[in-house]
Amino acid sequence: MVVGSMVMPKYADPKTIYTPKDIQTDMLSDHGVNLIYMQVWRAKEKALEFLRGHPTDSYSRLPSYLYILEKTYLGSVVKLQKTEDDCFLYAFVALSTSIKGWEHCRSVVVVDGTFLKSAYRGIMLTASTIDATGSILPLAYTVVDLENDASWRWFFEQFKHAYGENPNMSKFKKGHLKLSELYFATARSYTLNEFNERMSKIEEIDTRVKAYLYDIGYHIWSRVRASTDYIHIVIDCVKCFILDELSCPHALAVLRHKNESYENYCSPYYTRESLMQTYEIPVDPLPDESKWNVPQHIAEKVVMPSTGKRSQGDLKTDTNHMMK
Repeated sequence: MVVGSMVMPKYADPKTIYTPKDIQTDMLSDHGVNLIYMQVWRAKEKALEFLRGHPTDSYSRLPSYLYILEKTYLGSVVKLQKTEDDCFLYAFVALSTSIKGWEHCRSVVVVDGTFLKSAYRGIMLTASTIDATGSILPLAYTVVDLENDASWRWFFEQFKHAYGENPNMSKFKKGHLKLSELYFATARSYTLNEFNERMSKIEEIDTRVKAYLYDIGYHIWSRVRASTDYIHIVIDCVKCFILDELSCPHALAVLRHKNESYENYCSPYYTRESLMQTYEIPVDPLPDESKWNVPQHIAEKVVMPSTGKRSQGDLKTDTNHMMK
């Protein structure tokens, strides 16, 4: 990497992925030392631990970190849940900037989960929405030990505490698990009768979900529906049809021809004012850890690592993958 007239060493370039195989090659060419793969792998792990600290230590700093989050972003909702023997279980974070910003976005929340590749595993559950431009606005995240009904329930309870009860979403939230099961069952349907029967059940829970799945296109996610059977045609010049509260191009053309304002026919969530209000509260970076002023009773809280530590089998799998 060249910066001006200077060449940045590969060890200092953050974009460099320095693998154990690279270390083997460099040690042999620069020092004439031939090391086996496991030696350089362990040496790299030791070096990273020296630079970043041991993963166990980060758990003991969680209470202080969450405390500073609350103090820096007033109005945020953070929660730490431990087991009876002080082992990490769950951690929830919803920043005040997102809580305030969601007031100017549609009542749509997308939740997802992903595996964490760390020494003690874990799952990250996230909730997000979309702003007036269709961009993703993060709402909250939770780190849990395992992805199961208990962790999802805890996540939704904390989300409700942070964002309150929304009448337009209560029905969807109550049927979330059932909807999830129905969706996957519908996607796996082998016959058209099975597909239609399960779609009817989805419609009974929430008509919006069925409409959303139709708009995506059955052929994308369904096994039995290779294509959609219906085509929407705008034929009524009296009634205004609006999809997702955003006027379609045909309607916008008519409004332009009649010199009428778009704002009267679109949801306020799509206006420039809503977009500006969504991000009106700035997100300043946290102060350096050396400047944290944490009460002693918070700093001394004991948090042990999660019990889901990676097994030796997992480590061997990772090692074999890297060697390939």
